Amino acid sequence: MQDETSDPADRTRSIGGRVATGGMWAFGGRGASLIAVLVATPFTIRLLGPSRYGLLALLQSALTWAILTDLGMGTASTKLATEEYAEGDSRGESSVVWTALAITVGTTACAAAGAGIAAPVIVTDLLHVQGSLYGPGVVALRIACALLLVQVFIGTINTPQLVRLRWGGYTLVTQGVSVLQVVGIPIGLAVASGGVVTAAWVTLAAALIGALATLLLSARSQPSLFRSGPQRRWVRPLLAYGGALSVAGIAAIPLSTAERFFLAHYRSTASVAYYAVAMSLGTILAEVPYALIAPLMPGLVHLEASGQLDERRALYTKALQGLFLTCAPAALLLAFVAQPFLSVWAGPAYGQHGTGPFIVILAGELFLSLGYVPNSYLLAAGRTKLLALIDVSEVGPYLVMAALITARWGAVGAAAVWSARVIVSTLLYFGAAKRAGLGCSPLSGRRFASAASPLVFGAVLLLLALDFHGLPVRTVWAAVLGLAYGLVVWHWVLTAAERAGLSAMVVEVLPWLTKWQRH
Repeated sequence: MQDETSDPADRTRSIGGRVATGGMWAFGGRGASLIAVLVATPFTIRLLGPSRYGLLALLQSALTWAILTDLGMGTASTKLATEEYAEGDSRGESSVVWTALAITVGTTACAAAGAGIAAPVIVTDLLHVQGSLYGPGVVALRIACALLLVQVFIGTINTPQLVRLRWGGYTLVTQGVSVLQVVGIPIGLAVASGGVVTAAWVTLAAALIGALATLLLSARSQPSLFRSGPQRRWVRPLLAYGGALSVAGIAAIPLSTAERFFLAHYRSTASVAYYAVAMSLGTILAEVPYALIAPLMPGLVHLEASGQLDERRALYTKALQGLFLTCAPAALLLAFVAQPFLSVWAGPAYGQHGTGPFIVILAGELFLSLGYVPNSYLLAAGRTKLLALIDVSEVGPYLVMAALITARWGAVGAAAVWSARVIVSTLLYFGAAKRAGLGCSPLSGRRFASAASPLVFGAVLLLLALDFHGLPVRTVWAAVLGLAYGLVVWHWVLTAAERAGLSAMVVEVLPWLTKWQRH
């Protein structure tokens, strides 16, 4: 039967077109959020100072340790609900959502309560915070525990929007909340003359607004959402899929945050601040492509459920090639403007101590960006146990190397060991995808030109960096050369068939362009 919630506009577009449309929405929203970060973060850094900003970064990292209590229900709900939606079973879809929500809220509430009670011990023994920062650190951590509960609620109740690849309203809410948090923190600090506690309250208030808006949008996307409830039949498949993700999440937390705690232990919270700023900027390279392909996983599930395996392979290949063509030059341009930008944006000390870690982080972020594609396939195919195995097997070696290298080389060492670990994970993801019959080469049809173009581009930028040092002149050069690189890719890297396919995708995503050209 046809799902009562189907949108006629959805049925007239291919899955690839809907994924691309969702990606454009996510890209625009993430771009707005990143602009807010670039504008507001310097004020936050200066209002808090290195020590308090370092404490805020540590608290944000500590929060990720508790997010694993959702047991992977956000992704599991999307996977199973998408399969029910593809079969036209709206009530089955709703019961998946409510069952996943019951599991994740129950486990997270217990964890949040425990962390709140143990906050004094966590702040002193784990975060190594002493003196005047101790009291605010304890209060802010307890507020973060409440924030955790709100976040897992949002991460599951948004399932009806993700299932239908309706990224418009989803993006407006999620990225709107992100902008509100980023901009609201320095405003709150200035108005209240506050510290990390004020920042925590602002973040929680914005998240509560987002939770209400997400619930309303999901109910609008799926009118049957409140006509069903949790069902026991979904507990086992949800836990089977999400449990492996939870194990991977447990492993991923030290893999993504341990170097910060080693920095705090061997150096200082100021060193953590320099590294955190470099990492925050470095994630721009991965977060933008992540936003572009965020709809890829539910799109692949749709194609798998409907037996469209050739279309699935084509969508996978296009996503991988597109990310390489955009992320490689973007990484080089970010490295080109890194030192003068950090000096102006965060302060001379951050330009001096953060540029090295930033450039090293960019290498890892480039591989991380490409790794999103095989990772999305493995999630869509239900290969969560393999993802867990990869992450778990990396924990021991990573902790040892992170401790040794961070103690010796500080922030640069932390960046190096983090990037090396990401590269290894990405190569393993590609290996698993290749065994499933999917390609692992991100190069376009003209392989030599596709591989050589970023190498030549990087050499040109390196030569210019030796002669031009100021931010304004490097920004101008980056804009000019970025445009030139795009023209080179279009005319000499992409094949005629690839250009035609890209043009057709643009017309499908932005049909108003064709109407405008006719007029």
